[in-house]
Amino acid sequence: MNSRVSAFYKWMGFCFLAVLVIYLLPWHQNGVERNFNENITRIVERSLNESKESESTAENESLASLYFVESATCKIPYVDPFDAEASAIYHPFEFESCSNESALVTPIYDEISKRYVLHINETMASLILNSDKIEFNCAYQEITRDPIHDSFKLVSAKSFSQGFVVPPHVQGLITSCHRVGNISDVLQADAFSLIQYAGPPVKEQSANPQPRKPSVIMFGIDNLSRINLRRTMPKVYNFLTRNGWYEMQGYNKIGDNTFPNLMAILTGYSLESAKKKICDWKTDGCLNRTPFVWKHFRNASYLTAYAEDESSMSTFNYLKPGFVAQPTAYYQRPFHMAFESFLPVWKCRECSMKYCIGRRITSSYVYDFGREFVRRYVDERPIWGLFWSNSFSHDDYRLPSKMDDYVLQYMLDFEEDGVFEQSIMIFLSDQGNRYGPLMSLSSGFLENRLPTMFIYLPPWFRAHYPEYAKALQVNQRRLTSNYDLYNTLLHIIELGSPDKAATLPRSHDCPKCKSLFEPAEELRTCEDAGIPEHYCTCVPYKTISAKWTKRIANQVIRSINGYLAKRKLTGICANLTLSYVHTTGVKIDLDRKFHDEVPDVAVYRTKFKVKQGSADFQATVIFNNITGSAQVDVPTISRLNSYEKTAFCIKDKIDKLYCICLNRPKN
Repeated sequence: MNSRVSAFYKWMGFCFLAVLVIYLLPWHQNGVERNFNENITRIVERSLNESKESESTAENESLASLYFVESATCKIPYVDPFDAEASAIYHPFEFESCSNESALVTPIYDEISKRYVLHINETMASLILNSDKIEFNCAYQEITRDPIHDSFKLVSAKSFSQGFVVPPHVQGLITSCHRVGNISDVLQADAFSLIQYAGPPVKEQSANPQPRKPSVIMFGIDNLSRINLRRTMPKVYNFLTRNGWYEMQGYNKIGDNTFPNLMAILTGYSLESAKKKICDWKTDGCLNRTPFVWKHFRNASYLTAYAEDESSMSTFNYLKPGFVAQPTAYYQRPFHMAFESFLPVWKCRECSMKYCIGRRITSSYVYDFGREFVRRYVDERPIWGLFWSNSFSHDDYRLPSKMDDYVLQYMLDFEEDGVFEQSIMIFLSDQGNRYGPLMSLSSGFLENRLPTMFIYLPPWFRAHYPEYAKALQVNQRRLTSNYDLYNTLLHIIELGSPDKAATLPRSHDCPKCKSLFEPAEELRTCEDAGIPEHYCTCVPYKTISAKWTKRIANQVIRSINGYLAKRKLTGICANLTLSYVHTTGVKIDLDRKFHDEVPDVAVYRTKFKVKQGSADFQATVIFNNITGSAQVDVPTISRLNSYEKTAFCIKDKIDKLYCICLNRPKN
């Protein structure tokens, strides 16, 4: 009887959505944001089929193991995103639009001429001017790249009229329309990144048949654990569980923040090895000498693109000089910097970063750049692109809830553009939140270390390489890392090579790592996967409440102070002292019983607060309970609360974690 009642209410719900569609279809949203209604009919039609899928998925998860990964060498505990502890602090946010105005100027790509044409909405101009008699002029400024500072330059303004054909060399521009005779009376300003057509690909000369090369699209959201994705973006999560998607449930980060985690994915190197073997990324030109994976894709005749928002803190520019030569064929950074500089920006109440630039959501400039790139080439030639957003997820774990429908719409747009028929898509993050309320939960350690990682294989790829699809399915519940993903990208390049014997060098810093198209070892350890002890989620820790655990925290603090002294920072950074210990746990290897006696020398995880700046830290330490000595690698010690207001006197990103500036910031 209950199942019949449930089915009746579900059917009534779908009927309500259908009525809502009929009501909403005539309504046109005049904002610059994504038009969520344009695909709502498609969503309703699909929902009848997908409701059964999601019910099945939920049922399978409830019956699944208590672990994401369960083997004799690795047990990563399952975390319920909606348990009582998380539900007590989590409240979703509502989506906010940036503007209700329609675009006054729109660049439209003409498929026949393969050129952009600027369309002026004269009706909109009349509404703004409150008259169709008042004349107005429009002009654009081309944005070019400044290679010296990995920045931008603006070319002098040029007037344009209705139907103006944008010169093919113009890839970024700022537009502005103003009343005739009064240049300060601006009707509307806007900005655009353009994917100008580069011409057809050069056909490779080979006596052998050319294997099909899959395009690869990487859609990134900063600071989003797989647990928090389910919590804050359930609609996106539901999309990512559809046929063809594979969730790497045991995907474990290898570093503290975005830079080491993306470097491992894009180069196969840890930061320490890259600095020793290649160059110091803090020096000009180093990043251009680094063997990024996009260079391998380019050498394999792929067209490449890279875009990232929040230019002041972007991965390769925050406290680093960035690139001298443009890294990829299409590179959005100079345009994004210009947009941030010349358009008004707005932060929502909960935001610490730019929520809006001009009339659009900040991340839309990145994702629209990616969508244009895909639309231009996906049916014509192999492409690789990384499109990464920091702006709505970096600082507050709740903010992705604002963007659930918004990101879902991009997935639906990609689907409409044929991306999922042609391309491999990787929907990923670098890590979970590193500080904030989630870190106070009992699952905080796992929230931080288990990033979102979904991989989609198109139907043709699954049919042609069934063994790779099977391996991905197996690897969903195996321990994997960033280095495996790097190896997978190289594997994809090799699949399209006419020379079957040609192989690219695999990850430098994880010799035991494989492509995800090969089954990972069931008895794999964090060491095998290149995951340092401090970030490893495989082995449990038993909480210890004894007072003597202060000795461990004090030894860690001594090591931090020693690090600051070695870096000659004691003149500007405070000497740290212990306030209190939050928790301490001892590592219990899986071959030991949980209540066995703790050995004299063991691995501990301690979480504590210092008096200076009320800073919270977490460290993994080898501690000798007899001698009181401790071994800890200071750069792996995690800072659990924001250092923005306490480390203003320091430029080095690692030093910022541990420095509490003695002087107050200048206003």
